[in-house]
Amino acid sequence: MKVLTRHVAKEVLIATLFVLVALVALIAFFDLVSQARNIGNRYSISMALFLTMLKLPSRLYEVMPIAALLGAVYTMSRLAANSEFTIMRVAGLSPFRLAGMMTVPALILIAMTYCLGEWLTPAADMMRNDMDNILFNRKLSARGYSSGVWVKDNVKEQQNAGQATVRFVNVHNLIAGEHSRTGAWRVFEFDKDGSLIRVLHAPEASYISGRGWHLKDAKVETLPKITHDETPMVEKSSARKDVDLMLPSEMRPEILGVLTIKPERMGISDLWQYIAHLKETKQTSDRYQVALWSKVFYPLAIFVMLAVAMPFAYLNTRSGGVSIKIFAGLMIGISFYALNNIFSFLGVLNTWHPMVVAVVPTSVMLICAAVALWLLERR
Repeated sequence: MKVLTRHVAKEVLIATLFVLVALVALIAFFDLVSQARNIGNRYSISMALFLTMLKLPSRLYEVMPIAALLGAVYTMSRLAANSEFTIMRVAGLSPFRLAGMMTVPALILIAMTYCLGEWLTPAADMMRNDMDNILFNRKLSARGYSSGVWVKDNVKEQQNAGQATVRFVNVHNLIAGEHSRTGAWRVFEFDKDGSLIRVLHAPEASYISGRGWHLKDAKVETLPKITHDETPMVEKSSARKDVDLMLPSEMRPEILGVLTIKPERMGISDLWQYIAHLKETKQTSDRYQVALWSKVFYPLAIFVMLAVAMPFAYLNTRSGGVSIKIFAGLMIGISFYALNNIFSFLGVLNTWHPMVVAVVPTSVMLICAAVALWLLERR
């Protein structure tokens, strides 16, 4: 069986590679065509090719399960058409042993997908975003907020005599290519009773590791606590201008950076750290948790896709040619992709448990594959 396992694994991997190249090349062509109006105006054809190349890792990650499904369907259909699978069954090949054979290419493809999603895809997407913002002279701002990035931060400062302070930070924009520097800051600090005690304004800031954010030429407005005396609040408040202020904070540049990209484009480790920050500051993290568990379970869908392809080996040539089976596999792959996206949106809207949202589409496809294999085995 070791010889058969190597043979089946080799055929599945080769077929998956060809399908993957074909799908990514087709998608990359449309990505390049979509930049046609900017080629020659904003950048050259070489820059367009470079931007398209930076999108390839995310495209590879997205189509990997579908490519695995089509590659496995082609391999299973060809084995059935050449009567090789019939010989395997006569030799004692059971569905469980076939599943064990498919585990070998599945593990290889799953490992590749995890590497793409965790390291290569986030780095390439970040580089592409930086290039886009430089070429189009844009400012990196939070998605959906024209005022910039808003972040909640819990801190303790010596100047407040150890009293807990809730800080809301508004960063107008980030600087492309320089993730430790930002544009204008507005900081609103509250004491534990919810009273506003200090407001900071700064035209720019830079992060110093281990110390916090350096606000340059800042304006500091200190507000007193509300009392019942007759002294006007304006007279009790104070303001200082042109102050270079070091703001201690655990809010690293990565925390600001994640707000400029989609959660689906982030790595598992980045999502985990940001979710921990949101929980620490008592903010909602549903969307990021859905993205995290989707990232965890999406590569595992490759094994399910290979399981879905197994019933095609039990269909003889009279059940249709290889092209018809490939078309059927493509429809199954598109259905899974659509089901996965639908559940992600519904999970965020209905506040379903993030793990359930990530597991259900994969589980549905696995159950369908098991039922189909059981029915074909009973014939």
